[in-house]
Amino acid sequence: MTNEPSAKNEYEELISKINKGQFPAEHQHFGGANLIVTDEPDRSFHHGDVVVYSIHAGALSWLVEELASIKSAQLNYSVKYEFYPRIGELLNEELSQNEDIIDVMLSVVETIDREW
Repeated sequence: MTNEPSAKNEYEELISKINKGQFPAEHQHFGGANLIVTDEPDRSFHHGDVVVYSIHAGALSWLVEELASIKSAQLNYSVKYEFYPRIGELLNEELSQNEDIIDVMLSVVETIDREW
């Protein structure tokens, strides 16, 4: 999908913030639209939810919200149940292969930019 110039600029700004470490370590954990980002091993969830468990749950929740903000014009009721779980899948895939939170975040941003 082709990005409008403003979305492209927002992605570039987000990438710059991540590269500079300008993201919060503490942030309200994300839960909604079939995605849960948490550092709580006993966090409850529903069948079908994508659960991202990480000590970096605050930063990753911030990232989810930043990506949603960039894509807000496209996130209607039905699309959000594809968008948010996809972010969770990408986060889990990256976290299983890489311990560097900045690398994880950048990879997810790049993939969402390409796919959405």
